[in-house]
Amino acid sequence: MQREDRRWIGALVICAAALMVFCPVAPADEAPAIDNAVESIPYPINEQLTYAVSWGGIHCGEMQITSFRERGSEGEFTYRIVVLIRTTRFFDGIYRVRSRLDSYFDPVLMSSVRYEERSREKKKHKEDVWVVDLEGLEVVRTKNGETTKIPIDVDSALDPLAFIYRLRTVDTGVGEEQILNLMTSKGAMETAVKAKKHKTVRTKMGKCDAVAMVPEPRDEMMFSKSGAMVVWIDREQPHRPCRIEFDLSFGTLVASLRTAAVADRDDVFEDWENWGKKK
Repeated sequence: MQREDRRWIGALVICAAALMVFCPVAPADEAPAIDNAVESIPYPINEQLTYAVSWGGIHCGEMQITSFRERGSEGEFTYRIVVLIRTTRFFDGIYRVRSRLDSYFDPVLMSSVRYEERSREKKKHKEDVWVVDLEGLEVVRTKNGETTKIPIDVDSALDPLAFIYRLRTVDTGVGEEQILNLMTSKGAMETAVKAKKHKTVRTKMGKCDAVAMVPEPRDEMMFSKSGAMVVWIDREQPHRPCRIEFDLSFGTLVASLRTAAVADRDDVFEDWENWGKKK
């Protein structure tokens, strides 16, 4: 295996975590009553999904996604998505990766308000925090201690995790599309999400009657300068994204849904650098 391929596998496992988050599910217990605007948001509450990540058919990583709702100090609700990602024990010896991503979504503003990435690749630690200020028309980004301000001119913007969640709301009829504002380092990018085709796909959980949802940014690039992403979403409730495919110049990265369980924020493994560690 070439050194460049090893580096890309590690980076892509992190990208998979940043771009693969999903699925509504019935709450584990009765949620507090909230207004109709918030109740209409089809975001998941109390769910934990696990995915097996492979490259070229080789199992290279694991991903855990937990989603829940929490009340702020002033009684407002925020939807939270927490993603943990790790390379397998074998790939730890090639390019060890541990990562945690946190997405904060305001259901009243219908916009992300904060996004965090923490990761360790080999012995190098990275931290990236995005704070969305819709009134100030900017995103304040602090990456490894350095702060920059990114101008935006939209009434809502979605971080990569919230963006993937919204794919479930797009009509699954072939040819249907929806325009969403994806938050990037260059600002909020208008991105069309199109339902391309229906197909039965195989996952670690079994077969899934799915629709291929394909993001198509206006500049014709999806998160990277090459390749494409397809999110296969179950056409039946609760519309779980059951398989994610990244077609790249040197192979295909695939995340396959393995399990879905009821969980809440207390089930998030806080020690993210040692998540999944075998005793």
